[in-house]
Amino acid sequence: MCPLKVKENVSGWGLSFLGRVQIGQKESSPVPLKHGVPQGSVLGPVLFTLYTQDLSDVISRHGCEHHKYADDTQIEDSAPPSDFPKVVKNTERCIESVKDWMIDNKLKLNDSKTEVMLSGSRHALNQIDCTSLTIGDTQIVSQTAVKDLGVYLDSALTMQKHISFVCKCAFFELSKISSVRSFLTLQATVQLVSSLILSRLDYCNSLLAGLPTEELDRLQRVQNSAARLILQKSKKDHVTPLRTTLHWLPMKYRIEYKLALLGYRCFEKTLPPYLSHSLSIYEPSRSLRSSSEKLLRIPKTRTKTFGERTFRYQIPTVWNSLPSSIRDSSSLSSFKTQLKTYLFRKAFA
Repeated sequence: MCPLKVKENVSGWGLSFLGRVQIGQKESSPVPLKHGVPQGSVLGPVLFTLYTQDLSDVISRHGCEHHKYADDTQIEDSAPPSDFPKVVKNTERCIESVKDWMIDNKLKLNDSKTEVMLSGSRHALNQIDCTSLTIGDTQIVSQTAVKDLGVYLDSALTMQKHISFVCKCAFFELSKISSVRSFLTLQATVQLVSSLILSRLDYCNSLLAGLPTEELDRLQRVQNSAARLILQKSKKDHVTPLRTTLHWLPMKYRIEYKLALLGYRCFEKTLPPYLSHSLSIYEPSRSLRSSSEKLLRIPKTRTKTFGERTFRYQIPTVWNSLPSSIRDSSSLSSFKTQLKTYLFRKAFA
């Protein structure tokens, strides 16, 4: 752990966790573990991330971007359609290097879970003929959509498959709750719906910012059905008073809430690097009234999907639209309280 600048006393915790189990006066016998990490432990994902730290250098040598989450690694490369064959060859070489590194470190690439997806505008994708990668003797055909940490991403970033998946799962859970609703108290039903339905609707919902209204309406219908189920109302009953009673923000404003929190974290310097590097604080070239306000710079864009739907555009847009009294909140808890009150007034005015 020394190359990662982990202090000696902290690395000692890992040594104790990995090597010593004591029951009474008896201590476990040491068993050397030269490769891999202990399975089935809470620390497993963290230890595996430390174990595969060198993999980042292997990928970077090929000029590719990458993201890692425990044993899930994504490699990214980009180029205009005319240079796409070069990107394919470079990506293939990169994956071959990854496989070699994994063999040296007693790991194995799971070919059955390795997927490829081309992402870009429809015009750009129509100019590309090659839609697969060849890794050794295996050919990996490009998919129109892939699942990434529970979210379905499609090649055109329409998020239609993800929304369909969320709606299907949510309505299935609603049907199960509906079958036992008469035996549940109001509080128990709210807890069930919050854990099984709303958690699905809110998971990574900031990715849905800027989508067409008809797509968000599909998620809104799920929330409306959940509100009617909790309060035992029929489809004929207007849903706005029900959401007000439950103190639920509509889906559009739940997304704004999430984006505003990311904006607050930008000024608190608690955002992960891949987000903080894409945002910049607004600093006017000359002294203006806005100089003392906490604002983010809104970048100029030319496209809707790959411009106005990006975090670097959506987060500053939502953040700058907030009243200065909310942006200047002294703590995160105060910010959340004021933000939710503001969005409620905005949604139900």
